[in-house]
Amino acid sequence: MSLKDLTKDKHAAAEGTKFMKAVFAKTLPMTLWEDYTYQKAIWYRAIEQQAQKAGLLDNLSGIERADLIMEDLSEMVAGRMVYYTPREISKDYAIYLRGLTDPKQILAHLYTWHMGDLFGGQMIKKIVEAPHRHLDFDNARELMTNMRAMLTDDLADEANVAFDWAIRILSVYDSALE
Repeated sequence: MSLKDLTKDKHAAAEGTKFMKAVFAKTLPMTLWEDYTYQKAIWYRAIEQQAQKAGLLDNLSGIERADLIMEDLSEMVAGRMVYYTPREISKDYAIYLRGLTDPKQILAHLYTWHMGDLFGGQMIKKIVEAPHRHLDFDNARELMTNMRAMLTDDLADEANVAFDWAIRILSVYDSALE
């Protein structure tokens, strides 16, 4: 069974959150998208820092997204006085990520989020009317090939943990949509 198959149920659960349904229905308030974008930068930075320390980015040049996420947010809120603060869930996830030392565990989170951007993020670009620099990859095929070469089925448990975090994060926004 492939890693994709081993994480399929959790992936579907993340996509089934009210937040993601609102994204695909084009009914998500832009203020929630902006806040989510800010929060996303927090855990992406943590993933990328840990991945760098573990040497996982050596063959994945150009996969880093945290700075681009913040550039997107800056453009979204240009001309407005908007302040975002880290949500507890984002802080907790970043702490969890910074505690990981096993490269395979770190890779599982990199796979979950960054491969999500390489694939599903391409749909998001067409749906959410906002800047999406962080979803534009100069070398997408190369990144996909190099990432796939690193993947093994034994990453499934931690990739499912990454999806659990995604579900928890998205669920925070679900309550704002009720």
